[in-house]
Amino acid sequence: MLAAFVTALALQTAPDAVGCALTPEHLANNRTLSFEAFDQAGSTPWTARKLGERECYVEAARASEDYLLHGPELTERQRQVVSWHLGQYLASSGAELEAARVMATTIRREEMTPDNFDWNTYVLGTHAFLTKDRAAMDAAVAALSAQEGMRNQINARALRRLQGCFDRPYREAYACPAE
Repeated sequence: MLAAFVTALALQTAPDAVGCALTPEHLANNRTLSFEAFDQAGSTPWTARKLGERECYVEAARASEDYLLHGPELTERQRQVVSWHLGQYLASSGAELEAARVMATTIRREEMTPDNFDWNTYVLGTHAFLTKDRAAMDAAVAALSAQEGMRNQINARALRRLQGCFDRPYREAYACPAE
């Protein structure tokens, strides 16, 4: 009881400490934000992005889910991005199998981008990590590493970090040293 009081007091007195509390009012405010303000910029402390930055992963997942259900109409691509981040927050909270299911929904119809961005292989590799399918993980790493383009190489490095720390939880593996 005393520890909870001290923690609450510290949060009240620290000027930049916002904490992880996510109220119905915060959720209602998030619903009024554009995709860019909610997901990309994190324009308030209660957006999923800002909650995730504070390692409030359960609340970040809750904010993302609520935004998908009750927020503004999004394009298919925007829904996929919010869903991907929802999956990352779930994975970071330890709910890796649930995260894998959410992330699977972000597979995109084949479309050519100017830089031949291979999103689907990144999704498959991350899914393989979360479901502990080593063969699929290795195949995705090899395929994405062979792709040209800056975005492909950024995602290939992320997959190689997951591959290098395959037996660790997502949150730890995602931060493993690169190559």
